[in-house]
Amino acid sequence: MNAFQVHRNSLAWILAAQVAVIAPHVMRLPVWTTAICAFCIFWRVMVYQGRWSYPGVIVKLTFVVASVAGLGFGYGTFLGVDPWVGLFIVMFSLKLLEMRGRRDAFVVVLLGYFVALTLFLYQTGIPWTLYALVACTMITAGLIGLNQTRSHVDPWYTFRKAAGLLAQSVPLMLILFVLFPRLPPLWNVPLQRNIGKTGVTDQMRPGDIAQLTQSDELAFRATFLDGDVPLNNRLYWRGIVLSYFNGDTETWTQEQARFYGRVMQKGEAPVGWESQLEYVGEPVTYAIMLEPTNQNWLFSLDLPEAIENDKVGLVRDYRFYSYDLIRSKQRYEVTSYLDWRGDVELSDFWRYRYTVIPRDVNPRAQALASDLRSASSSNRDYIQRVLNRYREEEFIYTLKPEPLGSDGIDQFLLETRSGFCSHYAGSFVYLMRAVGIPARVVVGYQGGEYNRIGNYVEVRQYDAHAWAEVWLAGEGWVRVDPTSAVAPERIRSGLEEAVSGEETFLADVGLSWMKFRHNLLITEIRLQLSALSHYWDTFVVGYTPEMQMSFLGEFVEDIDYKDLGIMMLAAFFGTLGLIGLVLLSRRSFATLPANDQAFLKFCEIMAKRGLPRQQGEAPYDYANRIAEEQSEVAEAARAVIDRYVALTYVDDTPEEASALEQEVRRFRLQAMRA
Repeated sequence: MNAFQVHRNSLAWILAAQVAVIAPHVMRLPVWTTAICAFCIFWRVMVYQGRWSYPGVIVKLTFVVASVAGLGFGYGTFLGVDPWVGLFIVMFSLKLLEMRGRRDAFVVVLLGYFVALTLFLYQTGIPWTLYALVACTMITAGLIGLNQTRSHVDPWYTFRKAAGLLAQSVPLMLILFVLFPRLPPLWNVPLQRNIGKTGVTDQMRPGDIAQLTQSDELAFRATFLDGDVPLNNRLYWRGIVLSYFNGDTETWTQEQARFYGRVMQKGEAPVGWESQLEYVGEPVTYAIMLEPTNQNWLFSLDLPEAIENDKVGLVRDYRFYSYDLIRSKQRYEVTSYLDWRGDVELSDFWRYRYTVIPRDVNPRAQALASDLRSASSSNRDYIQRVLNRYREEEFIYTLKPEPLGSDGIDQFLLETRSGFCSHYAGSFVYLMRAVGIPARVVVGYQGGEYNRIGNYVEVRQYDAHAWAEVWLAGEGWVRVDPTSAVAPERIRSGLEEAVSGEETFLADVGLSWMKFRHNLLITEIRLQLSALSHYWDTFVVGYTPEMQMSFLGEFVEDIDYKDLGIMMLAAFFGTLGLIGLVLLSRRSFATLPANDQAFLKFCEIMAKRGLPRQQGEAPYDYANRIAEEQSEVAEAARAVIDRYVALTYVDDTPEEASALEQEVRRFRLQAMRA
């Protein structure tokens, strides 16, 4: 039987750390998987208390089979990160049931560090980083407890010791973070994200964006690099273009990818549609920190230039397309021209694609379009008449419009007259196409909140918006936002101002900072925390290989990875040596009391006479042994020991210590004479 037993202090920290590292994953784990983990912890406590024994082979095998089956049924697949992280967590918990020896305990501690790291596959913010740091401190406390004696029963002493060790490693961590070569990953990890956080999607039905605006999740932050932030009514963040209308489902979707042709990269010569792009006015340069979307499109202001990224290209409808899904935060810099012209000459093919609609649905809307066009002198006059109809026919801008059935555009335009931006943009494009004017829906975000502390614009999901683009001969594509005709305050001041009368802003969100934007103190705190998070995302999470070489290039010219490695090793071992010197300089060298020093001198004299004091031998026992084996010095030795015992256990005044030293000197002389 193994005699080793993890004592209470260490076991308590190991179990507490296990709960801490598993807790963030509970919402992602199947229920029965979490139950198995909890039961393993309970069983290990019962084993420590002696109430239960360690499980046998059959029981452990049953746990393994049940855990794997639970993960398979819970996720429906074993492919992807989520099932494998779940399996890792389950194996980590099951290891408790066979933690018999010291080696098993070390394995559990080591697994704890790896499970703690899996948190960063899902969360990279400051709060979760601090949480992971506390969890690692708890794991380290369990490791320290394994090397302590059973006399150390104060768990907080162990935790403070662990925190001190981690604090000593902070300088080394900073050196490795800044200087360790940040090479691109050898492979990409396909994370399964919650689709509710993806933001705008590649299709639009009436009411879809209204549902999205009930989320205060961050979409991205944009930092303007070379000037003032444009006015709110010019912040149209282009995301995706929807140009195909399915009359059966009343759904707008993307055009087929095969029709777009080549994707434009930075530095390539314009040979097709790119040659018709005309950039007018002064450019606006900004950097975007995009949150994970699990989609392929990026956001930018109109009209963007291609960016320096081999995996991102500019598509024919003037939006960015990423060849890889955006599974993690991504930073990119864009230069846009808010005044622009594109497709001044539109081919017959695209003229047809942008005017096609099913003629067997929404007949009343088509008749309305025909009437308005007959009364118009030009396409621009027709566009203005449609906008005037939105403005004058008592249309209502609301987040909770009446539901629409078949021929939904007919119902919206002629019956309900209440809707959100998707209703207005979709119906407007339909009315344009009904009279042969090329038009399309653009979906993205509009506006955003300016943070003066971090000097950036913060765009959230409730800023999602849809607008229209129409093509006019000699002018190309022109943006028209029919929402501005109904609710101009939505474009000037944002969604909250536009729906203030019906109190539907974030009505489905229980508690949100954004609901207290009129409170100056809360707003100031929120902006400070947001700026801190922005800096963290930019300089820590977004510390890419390109940013690393750019940052270090400011201090060392023509730096390469060889130089980077030399710098890292020199800084690492130099700092390690400095920490060692500091710790050694603070090391305490305790001086023995004068009485103990005098007694040790006496013991040295007796050792030279061939009678050393044995380990653990009491002073009087030593005196009796001296009397038996060396009687010629027994009386003098007894006097020394009597004086030492009286001084140590009765009085410790300096005069008494001096008297003991005199006794030792007299003993030395007598021993020499003997």
